[in-house]
Formats: sequence, C-alpha cells, structure tokens
Amino acid sequence: MTNRRSFIKKAGLGMAGIGMANAVSAQTPQKSKIEKSEDGYATGSIAKAKRDIEKVQIKVQAPLLVPYNSSGKPEEKGTGYNFLRSEAFAHNPFTINCGGISGSPVVMDANGKFVGFMTTFGLEHSVFEFDGKETLTIYVPEGQELYIDESGKGDEAWKEYNTLMFEKLRFMPLKTVPKFWEDVEYCTWVEQKIQSKVRRGHFKLLTHDFVKDYLDKVIALGYPKGKMTLDHGWGLFPDGSIESGFGSWVPDPKTFPNFAKTMGMIQEKGFTPGLWIAFPKIHHNSTYAKKYPDMLGDWRSTKASDPKAERWLNPRADIYEFAAEVIYRYYKMGVMKFKIDMSYNTKSDMIFIHKELYRAAKDIDKNIEMEFHVPDIFFAKHADVIRTNDIWINNKYDWPSRVKMHYEVSLKSCPGRGINLDHIGGNDTAGITEEKWLQHLAMYKGKTGYPLVSVLPHHFGQKCIDKTGEYLWDYHKNGRKIISDFYK
Repeated sequence: MTNRRSFIKKAGLGMAGIGMANAVSAQTPQKSKIEKSEDGYATGSIAKAKRDIEKVQIKVQAPLLVPYNSSGKPEEKGTGYNFLRSEAFAHNPFTINCGGISGSPVVMDANGKFVGFMTTFGLEHSVFEFDGKETLTIYVPEGQELYIDESGKGDEAWKEYNTLMFEKLRFMPLKTVPKFWEDVEYCTWVEQKIQSKVRRGHFKLLTHDFVKDYLDKVIALGYPKGKMTLDHGWGLFPDGSIESGFGSWVPDPKTFPNFAKTMGMIQEKGFTPGLWIAFPKIHHNSTYAKKYPDMLGDWRSTKASDPKAERWLNPRADIYEFAAEVIYRYYKMGVMKFKIDMSYNTKSDMIFIHKELYRAAKDIDKNIEMEFHVPDIFFAKHADVIRTNDIWINNKYDWPSRVKMHYEVSLKSCPGRGINLDHIGGNDTAGITEEKWLQHLAMYKGKTGYPLVSVLPHHFGQKCIDKTGEYLWDYHKNGRKIISDFYK
C-alpha cells in the first residue's frame, strides 16, 4: 500500500483530495459522500485506480486548457478556436464529439498544472469536472491511469506524458518518411469555392479540365511541385443531393469520364495524386450503402433521427473491407495520399473507424499518406499526418488565435506524426484580402509541418503571389520538417 501523502510528495503535487464514488455518471458526476481511500496509487506521477471509480481533486487556476474540446461562435464557421474554459464543466474527453479538431484527453491550468488520462479502459466513466472556481475533480474508473504533474512546467509535463504514451500505446514516433510526404501540397477545395457562382456550386465544379487548369497555373506561377489533392466534388451524387455523395466514392462519369486518365495527367505534370474522402459519413442513397447496408450507423450528431440525413459509419461493421476496396481502386491509379474528412462523431466511435481505415491503407502500401484532423494521442497510432484544419479568416472573430490554437493542439497532441499547415489564406473566400493572406502566411513560417495551398494567390495580387512563392521555395529547399517533436 502506498500512502497518499507519500504519493503527493513524490509526484510534486499539491494537496489533492482523493476518494471513491459509486455508480457515477460519465457525463454528469454526482455529488456524493466520499469514502476516503489511501491505497491504489503507484509512486511517481501515474495514479492507478483500484476501485470502481475514484476521485482525484487538485486546486487549479482558470482558465483551463482543454485541448479535446473547442468552442466558438456561429459566425466563426466550423470548430471554434477557443480551447480555454473558465466556466464550470463536466467533460468525458473519450466520448465527446471530435469536431473539426480535437486533441488529447488532458487538462492544463493557467499555472501549468497538468493532468491526463492514459488508457481507454473504463473510458465511459473517465471525466474531468471543474467547479468554475478552483477545484478540478478527475473521475478515475477501475483500470484507468492518470498522469499528474503540479510542478507548473506544463509543456515539459505534456512532453513527458507523450513519451510515456508511446510505450503505453505501443507505437513509435516517425523518424523518416517517404519524401513525397514532405512535399508542398496543393488542394482544390478553396479554389472551387472562389470560382463558384451559385450556392453549393463548388461541389460540382471539379472536372478533369479544372484539375488541369489548376496545375498549369501552379506551374506558371513557378511554384515547387508536390502533392495534388482533389477535394469534395470528385465523386458521384447518386440522387442529386450533396449528402448522397457520402459513401459514393466513385467518380462522377460526367465530370471525370476517365478518372485514371486524370490521375495519370497529374503524375505526368510532376505531382503526386491525392484524394479527399469523407469516410466517416455515409448516406442511405450512396453507392456503398446500397452495397453494404450494415455500414449505416446513427445520425444523432447530424440531424436528430432524420432518416434522410447522412449518417455516421457503423463502427462495428466491416470497415476494413470497405476501406480496402475504395483505397485500392485509386491506389492502382497512382493515388498515394488520402485526406480523410468528417471525423466529427464521438471519439469512442471514431477511433475504431480511424484504426480500420489506417490498417486497410497500410496493408496495401505502407507509403500511402493517411491524413486526418483528430490530433489525439490515442488516434496518433492510426495516422501519418494531422492537419491544422479549416480557418475562416475574416473580421468577425479573432482568427489569429484560432490559427495559433489549432497549430498548438495539433503539435502537442499528436507527437511523432506529420503536420499539414492547412489552407494558406483560409477557407472563407469572401474574407480573404492581401493583408490577411500575408498575415496568415507569416504565422506559418518556421513552423513544423508542410504548407498547403488551396485557393491560388493570384486572386489577391502580385504581392501574395511573390511572398507565397518565396515561402514555398524556402520550405522546399531548406525546411521540410514535418514531424512533431513534442516529446522527450
């Protein structure tokens, strides 16, 4: 038996309270009389729960960094940048929705105190609860382990946590990667949006000629060659609705009458083909739902119980077979990079889906680059690259803070994996100006990760063309550091 006060001393902790609670809800921990317990803890800074659910309490200073759960205002579009909380909350970081970007199940206070869960065992009842004042209560179910460091050296504690997690989860940080992973990437998404003249028209703009014209413009601008990713809109929409495209991972014969020819054209121009695929979503009228109806999961996170809405993949279905069939089809055409999107469902479901998608790709060719937008240490084993994900650059909110936070959460939550510095200039075509483009570009300079150009800079003036070219060539010749080294 290890004395609790001995543990506090060895871990460098403050006066944390601990106890046991029975039948505690994962989402809304119940206030109940606590039976004191001093046993069940290892020495050092890892706490191991030995009973049903134990409570660890530490004094904290708000705001608290909660990288697994961001928030934002509606006008910001997509996931908000604010991962800081001063108000009371009760979060289960394993069952929370992934959203546009969602990091590791850890909390850090304003003074650098750090805590983090270390296993998925008992995830249903692993909860962080903050009273909105000065107490953080961590609910630790049987089998769960908790890393705690109250030294005030938050980033150092996070690095130590990451290092321990490599062993805990049995994976190693990438040391070397295929050269093309480090290349600059170009993506059609925001260029589709800026060329669209009607609402939602950008989904149906992609054609063989669109891709050809895009690449010809990149070459004319004199930029380095790299990856070329076709985004949302290359696939079929069977019933005419955009939603029916989720799960219809076959080219539209009207826009791409010979998809292999398009992929070949990309390679002939000196680029590596990539494809956007929103694997986690599926619609009942999609091509694959018709073929594999058991792939249809729930739709609670889209539109409550609306049978016409797109659904999430059923994480218990044979996702491996589904993914292997799709990935292999395009791999044979030369596609070596897959940009996986729409991983917005609950983390406890998404981790199964990511695992099977990744395993299917690596069984085909270990050099395929698999990119996701969930930078969580528990997901890192099942990803090659994490993107910092959509930034809507406009004057309606503090977008520079979002750029900063998305990057930091990606860097710190997904150690040993590559980073995609997503969408230079942002995702909001109406808000992009020369000034904002250059400001966003400057925020990426010197950062770990490879740059991604989507909308082309000629829309915003010669200065944007020139400065973007300087940045891309400097990265291409001198940088090429893409792997997060945020660990010890």
